[in-house]
Amino acid sequence: MPMVKNQFINIGGTKTRYWQVGDQGPSVLLLHGIACSVLEWERNIAALAAHHRVFAVDLLGFGLTDKPSNENYCVSRLAQFSLDFLTAHNISRAHFAGNSMGGSIALECARVAPERVASLVLVDPAGIDRRGTLLEFRLATLPFLGEALTRPNRLGTRMLWRKAVADPTSIVTDELVNTKTQLANMPGADAAFLKTLRSFVDFIGFRPAHVNALHAALPHINTPTLVIWGRDDKFVTVAHAELLQRMLPNVQVQVWDRCGHVPQIEYPERFNRTVMEFWAKLDGEA
Repeated sequence: MPMVKNQFINIGGTKTRYWQVGDQGPSVLLLHGIACSVLEWERNIAALAAHHRVFAVDLLGFGLTDKPSNENYCVSRLAQFSLDFLTAHNISRAHFAGNSMGGSIALECARVAPERVASLVLVDPAGIDRRGTLLEFRLATLPFLGEALTRPNRLGTRMLWRKAVADPTSIVTDELVNTKTQLANMPGADAAFLKTLRSFVDFIGFRPAHVNALHAALPHINTPTLVIWGRDDKFVTVAHAELLQRMLPNVQVQVWDRCGHVPQIEYPERFNRTVMEFWAKLDGEA
């Protein structure tokens, strides 16, 4: 894809990096997962902008966005940050698409501000049930051990990303590893990651308070929702997709074979086509 220009905007005093492609049609907000950035959408944003105005944002504490040490990096705070980002662009309502933690943030936005969320695309979202998340993330929630385990280095980055995808051969390249490691080594990045992780994960899995609040909310989220999940996801088990199928009233679920935690990266053409078809039906009904 052509190089997308980095743009920056001030969100409540936080210098925030984002990408924008497309200037016509309904607005879209793309939300990345933990320890990620807008780069997770580089195979998607141009295609998704064929009929939409698409924004991808580096969330508070991630990518090239500021990482203030006094922030509360929890899902509810990141959801408010996402809504504030839309407000800063004078967008009252948008389609939301979120991968992993970004999916959990998108759900929180639909819970607290349903009038602002036209639809949800949840891509292997995190935090749906208590159990079924990666051991390395659970270990990283432990004091001192977490600081040691998450110290950024190329080997650790490569190992983690090899687990993120079903077939790492063409995806986990030296370029990807170098870029991810550089971002992880930015001042404040590791602390922001650990704060975020520990806000909704403990040694057992996703924190009960987060899961219980989400389960109470899900039956009342009527937003049209598409769930895409990789059957071979090692980060968050595909069993969570079955919970969403049962608990969300207006949902369709797709489970993709030979696919891991980041379907939008592993199968970008299929992902882009599937999501655009989902939006086209909704926009046509509007």
